[in-house]
Formats: sequence, structure tokens, C-alpha cells
Amino acid sequence: MKLLIYISFIVNVLILVGCKNDVASALLKGEQVEYSFTNADLSEQFVDEGLVSQFSLVSNNAGSKAKIVTLYIGSQDQIKTDTIILYLHGNLPNMNDYWQLTANLANIGGQHNYGVMMFDYRGFGNSEGNSESIEDLVADSEACIGWLQERGLSKERLIVYGYSLGAMPAAHLAANPSILEIEKIVLDAPLTTSTKLLQDATGLGLNGSTVTSFEYNIPLVIEDYNNYLLWIHGTEDKTASFENFKYVYNRYDNPKKYSAELEGIGHSTATDMGFPAYEKLMLNFIRQ
Repeated sequence: MKLLIYISFIVNVLILVGCKNDVASALLKGEQVEYSFTNADLSEQFVDEGLVSQFSLVSNNAGSKAKIVTLYIGSQDQIKTDTIILYLHGNLPNMNDYWQLTANLANIGGQHNYGVMMFDYRGFGNSEGNSESIEDLVADSEACIGWLQERGLSKERLIVYGYSLGAMPAAHLAANPSILEIEKIVLDAPLTTSTKLLQDATGLGLNGSTVTSFEYNIPLVIEDYNNYLLWIHGTEDKTASFENFKYVYNRYDNPKKYSAELEGIGHSTATDMGFPAYEKLMLNFIRQ
């Protein structure tokens, strides 16, 4: 929701002066934070705190480098054999807001059944720099994939999960992999294009490129992706419309696509579903 508040305000203030880079910088910005990843911060699906690691990696977008803060849940010694979920979070300010969600992912099918990695994009939480383009988000994601590959991860054991904002770099990673081919991807409540984001946020018939240099188009980038895809969307999503999801999904020609259309659920899909239903959905997809 924070992203939509930003964009509604900034579009109204800056549209006439055309400050595209300023808009992009303001859209993709979190805040400094004291991280806390303990069981005391969880209400369910507790973890072995000895298997929770926080550290930094250097992300490199065509020479533009930034140190990003990352989180790994699981035994790093088992990355060479475990299935790993790379979780690309939404537009809330930092990873603290997604700690419960990633703990849940680590425990689907049993405690610490999967390794889970998460990170704060440039400018979010305590990560350095600013996120000004989709390429920045992709570079941050690739820094994590590279770290996992160095520890023995292979493509058949990698699942990329993009929620809301995170679905944008997830789709780009799947369509144009530079380190590991993405064989399974989850798009959870995505805003499909920069133009659709602007139109939903403002109620105006704007084209994304007229307002911000941050442009993306999920339907376009995934049209040649033919591996496994799970698209999760709630029928009552007021942030990313269900109707737009149906339009895009129905026209996406991929025999390995699956959808979870959640009746009566809004943008917070995983939370609103409840863990038992979410666990069943994710296990069915991962075990394809």
C-alpha cells in the first residue's frame, strides 16, 4: 500500500514537470531499521534461531554497485542439496514486515523443509543505494542467486517467489536468466505493468513511461517463459485488480502455468489464506 500512496502523491505533484527519475526514486524507497528475526516476532511456524543468518552482499547493476542486506533461513551447509526459495518481497519498507511469511515458507511440509533467502532492495531497510529501475531490482536478486550458486545450488532446486512489487524482478529473472535458469516461479498478487500501476493508483488514463523511468511489463517479459509458473491472486485485491490478472493469465500461452484464484481474499494472499491452505498450495506446486 505504501507504494500506491507514494505514486498517487508524486504523480499529482510531478506529472507536469516530468521528473521521471525523481518519481522512480520516490516509488522504490524504504527506511533504515533495526532488524529483528526471532521467534518472539512470530505468531506461528517458529524456526530454529541458530539457522537464521543475516549478512550483506554486493549487488552490481552494470557497474552501479550497492551493498544489500540479506537473510537466509536454513543450514548453509545444505544449500548444495536443499530446495531453496528466493523470496522477493513487496513494497513495505524492510524485511521485518515479511519475516513471518518467510518463516512459513521455510516450514511448509515440515520445519525447515526448505531453505529460504530474502533481501532488502537498494534503498529499502539498511541496504545501500536507491532502486531507480527494474534493472536495480534484478541485479539485487542476481546477487543472491550468485551467492546460492557458489554454495552448490542448481537450477532444478531453485524457486523464485515474487510478491507484489517482487513479482516484477521475478518475472524478469525468469525471462532473462543470467546465472541460473529459473524452472519454477511464483507470481503472487503482481501489478502487471507500470502503466497499470499508475492507472490503478490514480484513476487516470496515464501511460507509465510519461511519468516515471521505472518501466516494466510482466506479460511481455514472460511470454517466452515456458517453465512452471504459479500465479496467486485474490478476487478482492484492491491493489492489483483480479480482472487484470484474468485478462493477462488467460492470454499467456504456457502449458505449465497454474493459477490459484482466491475467493474473497485481497492483496495479502498468504496471510489471508491461512497457513494450512497456503502450505498445501505451495507443496503441490513445488512438487510438480
